[in-house]
Amino acid sequence: MHASLRSLRLVSALSSALALLATLAMFTAATAVAAHAESGAPSWGPATPNFNLQVILRPVAGATDSGFGLVKFRQPKDAEKIVYLDVWVRDLGPNHSYLLQRAVDTNVNDDCTGTSWLTLGQGLVPQAIATDETGTGRANLFRNLASIPLGTEFDIHFHVIDAATSSAVLESACYQYTVSR
Repeated sequence: MHASLRSLRLVSALSSALALLATLAMFTAATAVAAHAESGAPSWGPATPNFNLQVILRPVAGATDSGFGLVKFRQPKDAEKIVYLDVWVRDLGPNHSYLLQRAVDTNVNDDCTGTSWLTLGQGLVPQAIATDETGTGRANLFRNLASIPLGTEFDIHFHVIDAATSSAVLESACYQYTVSR
């Protein structure tokens, strides 16, 4: 009988130890998740203020192409002030080259009046968006904003031009952007 009692006490002690271990494991996991959330935040800037943009490109009035496009405008949260522009277009002229341009103005009022168009690419080197036989194209572009002070805000708009004729085929609405780190 004493052996049965000892076995029962041993099982009870083991159950208590396992319960304590499970509680400790849950506490450790919760602490790790909280620490990651506090220290690591996502590597891309927050949505407000406007550090990252999702730019929609639609046909310009009178354009011969009836395409569509998207620019994912992203700035990582790091010491470098590099903006990455993942550009995608569709339903444009097949096997053709296009360029993405942007214009800005510092009167931040959601009315893009800037007309000094800058062709975007790999840093300061313009890069074409080449379409395939279906009129779909992609380009991964970037722009270094190191010369622009942190916190600078501006209105920005984009258009895609035909690389051969310089005619605008797609354009965006007006967006606001804030230079971040």
